Amino acid sequence: MKRLFLFTLVSLCISATAFAADSASISGRVLDPSGNPVARADIHLDQSTGAAFLFTAAAPDGAYSFAAVAPGDYLLEASAPGLSLKQPASVHLRGGETKQLDLGLILSAKRSQVTVTSAATPQSVDQTSKALYVVNTEEAERRGLFTVSDSLRLVPGLRITTRGGPGSFTTIQTRGLRATDTAVLVDGFRLRDATGVQGDASSFISDLLLVDSSRIEVLEGSGSSLYGTNSIGGTVNIITGQGGGPLHGDLDLQGGGLGLFRGLARIAGGAWHNRLTYSGGLAHLNETQGVEGGTPARNWSGQGSINYALTPAIRMGARLMADTDYLQFQAIPYPVNAPALTFIPAIPLSAAQLRLANRGLPFDTTGATFVPSLNDPDARRNGHFVTGLFHLDDQVTPRFSWRLYYQSAGTHRDNLDGPLGPVGAYEPSFHTSDLYDGHVDTVQARADYIAAPWQIITAGYEFEREHYQNFSTDANPDPAGRVYSLINIVQRSNAAFAQDQMQLFSGRLLVLLSGRFQNFQLNTPLFVGGISPYAGFPLPSPSNSYTGDASVAYFIHRTSTKLRSHVGNGYRLPSLYERFGTYFFGGAFTAYGDPRLSPERAISADAGLDQYLWGQRLRLSGSFFYTRLQQVIAFDTLGLITPATDPYGRYGGYFNTGGGIAHGVEVSGEFRPTRSTAIDASYTYTNARDRVSEFTTGTGANPIQTPRIIPHTVTLRATRQFGKRLEAALDFVGGSDFLYPLYGLAYRFDGPRQLGLSASYTVPLSDRTNIRFYTRISNTLDQQYYDDGFLTPRRWAVGGIRFSF
Repeated sequence: MKRLFLFTLVSLCISATAFAADSASISGRVLDPSGNPVARADIHLDQSTGAAFLFTAAAPDGAYSFAAVAPGDYLLEASAPGLSLKQPASVHLRGGETKQLDLGLILSAKRSQVTVTSAATPQSVDQTSKALYVVNTEEAERRGLFTVSDSLRLVPGLRITTRGGPGSFTTIQTRGLRATDTAVLVDGFRLRDATGVQGDASSFISDLLLVDSSRIEVLEGSGSSLYGTNSIGGTVNIITGQGGGPLHGDLDLQGGGLGLFRGLARIAGGAWHNRLTYSGGLAHLNETQGVEGGTPARNWSGQGSINYALTPAIRMGARLMADTDYLQFQAIPYPVNAPALTFIPAIPLSAAQLRLANRGLPFDTTGATFVPSLNDPDARRNGHFVTGLFHLDDQVTPRFSWRLYYQSAGTHRDNLDGPLGPVGAYEPSFHTSDLYDGHVDTVQARADYIAAPWQIITAGYEFEREHYQNFSTDANPDPAGRVYSLINIVQRSNAAFAQDQMQLFSGRLLVLLSGRFQNFQLNTPLFVGGISPYAGFPLPSPSNSYTGDASVAYFIHRTSTKLRSHVGNGYRLPSLYERFGTYFFGGAFTAYGDPRLSPERAISADAGLDQYLWGQRLRLSGSFFYTRLQQVIAFDTLGLITPATDPYGRYGGYFNTGGGIAHGVEVSGEFRPTRSTAIDASYTYTNARDRVSEFTTGTGANPIQTPRIIPHTVTLRATRQFGKRLEAALDFVGGSDFLYPLYGLAYRFDGPRQLGLSASYTVPLSDRTNIRFYTRISNTLDQQYYDDGFLTPRRWAVGGIRFSF
């Protein structure tokens, strides 16, 4: 630590003396296709190695400027509604230089031209050699959406599952794989729950609101060589707004169906000629009724960032995302009158019988094959999570920069239950509490070096400390039978990673190579309340992880065609729960975790093309993908694990086994015929098969279709602006039937037919302020749709008002 501090101090001194009086500047005007100035256009200046991300907004006459900029290579991007640059401008700034550069915008299907997730450094869309999709959060909010998960539903290859209304448990699956195979990042750093069953981000996803995100980038395919565990099938990166430019913000109030109320306040800007930039927001969601009155939810969320330039070359900043939430659970759906079929048609209780069941009255199951989620008045969750990131960026020379990060992510969750649940559901005899506390601390140091005009080399080191604690109690009036147990586990890891980006043949060929090594150390766990079932046994640390990644893209500028290919392997670290999960009963722990588990491993490949037509107004994309899960972690429900063969005396539990495969095709198109009209559409075919299935009885076949995965999915989004004030949009998600297990039986559920309609009317108050009135109707077709056997909202609507300045 002393050497690190000394190195940091020396570097800061060198940078301060070298660049304090040797900065550059760039300015110009933003013009539309007719040569007229574009007011309030967004302009981004991103340092090629990622050491600086600068933002400003064009003045009413289209003028923009960036002052006191460190010398080096940059990507300059500008955009306005319906307009963007043909491609980001590559700019080299020398010390003391004052550059003048006007930016001409065109009609384009591109919405965001510079991304950071594909290579962990800024790249233009044309430079990206992987399958990458960008979600414009402002556009999603204009359609009345307010959650991260809802804004992702139209992304090709993604499957979003929500067990009820907003705030209910939600998962993201990528390209036919499991929810655990998709990593969630915030500004390039993992967001995951150390106390989760699989140690992923699934417990957070339902609580992620659109608060202060500038965009969401979705990388499909392996990403473990860049981002570590869970990034097997895909990576979702939530980018926090960086602020900058003149003071601006929003106040938003929304209410309507499901007893929903939402409020949002957001502010951003810069000071001292953007030497200080800031952005932040606070949102509140209160869903008082939910689906069938059984899923009320509350949520307070905050997100923001602040950055300060000590010198043009040295920047420091912090980012914060926090949430506190409440959710009422429903009971797990269960089979009734199940016929002896391989695949059972999912026929729910009638609406009248469901209402009786939710009131605790006798109900008739005639004609139904399953009882959907019923209200459970005393099953609920109280929780919160906080993740904060501090960073220090130093551009030592125009070709060399280094960055230091520290992220802390903590979660607290209390799952409460009692005996008041519905008839037919398993309920405890007394009130119970399962309290989970987890923490993940990450330190990362990385350096980027521009070895040549066509090559950027990155190398770094990462340390992570993971802490898991579970405290369980109940209200048994008999002290001798009362549950009182605690488990405390700590794990550490060290990782080294490297990446090489090369642009060859005048930028037509892009090659990206990356690799990562990671090892792990596990502390002896602490068990309180009973004897540890793992006492007296050696506790091996997880085996080392080696991941690599290679991607290639070739650009045919004459036809505006990009050919790309990507291959890599990924891994998922066994969660601490999978390694030491137990059941506490009668004063003793019963094990179902296995400390010997090895990481899950997978290899994936994809190939595709991106084609621009009609002067970039039309963008067509197609990809073929394939993923093989070489080794996974499964839970034995077939009696394969017995005390006779297991050293921990387990009956069932977690074990390593071979995995399945997923392959398919994604086809998408983005069309912008005019500045006021945009149309996006996609089709995804997915064939996903598990080797060890969650379907334990009645299937008659293995491998079998992966649960939740929809083989055929189509999406459509269309927006149209009528004049300067009125805007209308529609979005649609449709899919074929899919399978899901209820107590091991394979049920076939109808696919989604979800149509959303939205409209807004904007009243300008001045050049910089306006009020927008908007409404949205979700599930306009009133489909009775079930996710995991849980009833989702029928047709419902919200309305709102937003003041922007």
